[in-house]
Amino acid sequence: MEIQMWRDILNPYELAVNEILVKFRHLIREYRDAGEYSPIEDVDGRIKKISSILDKMQRKDIPMERMTEEIEDIAGIRIMCQFEDDIADVANLIRDRKDMKVLQEKDYITHPKSSGYRSFHMIVEYSVYTRTGTKTIPVEIQIRTLAMNFWATIEHSLQYKYRHKIPDQVTERLHRASEAIINLDNVMGEVRGEILDAQNSFRVKANIVSDILNNIQNMYAVANKREVEKIQDEFYKVYLEDDWDKLERYSKELDIIAEGYRAQGIDGNIES
Repeated sequence: MEIQMWRDILNPYELAVNEILVKFRHLIREYRDAGEYSPIEDVDGRIKKISSILDKMQRKDIPMERMTEEIEDIAGIRIMCQFEDDIADVANLIRDRKDMKVLQEKDYITHPKSSGYRSFHMIVEYSVYTRTGTKTIPVEIQIRTLAMNFWATIEHSLQYKYRHKIPDQVTERLHRASEAIINLDNVMGEVRGEILDAQNSFRVKANIVSDILNNIQNMYAVANKREVEKIQDEFYKVYLEDDWDKLERYSKELDIIAEGYRAQGIDGNIES
């Protein structure tokens, strides 16, 4: 098959991956902007390499004319979650979407592969708009924890190295690693509340600090430079005390001060 033909075939898949990535990343940002926990920690995607497509066609005896019908993972999206419980929530989010239709689900978490691989797979139908019209294509979405993803990445590299014939001793080590991943996810689930509290506290503090620094930066346009530098020094002192309540009070006080400077600037502009 000519290179241009491959490009024509794969372009809609690339477009689908790019669009879906934008949508899921926006969803993550929506959760975080609202101060809520996002069940999606991170997301990435890829188009299957031509060599990988040809290899899969050879292994599964798929003729070239049946490639797009029988290979459902040419376009792939990988969603990473912090906790195993998040996987079901993400799957429900996908089922509820109107811009994609779930065709198939495979639960490799409840029923892991013999290799020890664990993940939740969904094949969805997704439509893209190209110069030649609308194309509806299958996209594979893999949902897994960060720990599962680490194991799967290593296992994939080994499968590639050994051409899907991993030596027995390496397979045994992979199984032990998979069991360790299961234990890790279980422990993380048990302390989920503590972890989320800590992460939420960190986000709150980060937002307060960001608001303070933005206020200080904006003051340089309307206030005396020495006064602003003094305010900045006071902020550093409060920050180093590591007292979040005091930092929050300081932020509120700074809001009032900044508003006063802004009012003076507006009044001055009106008079002039």
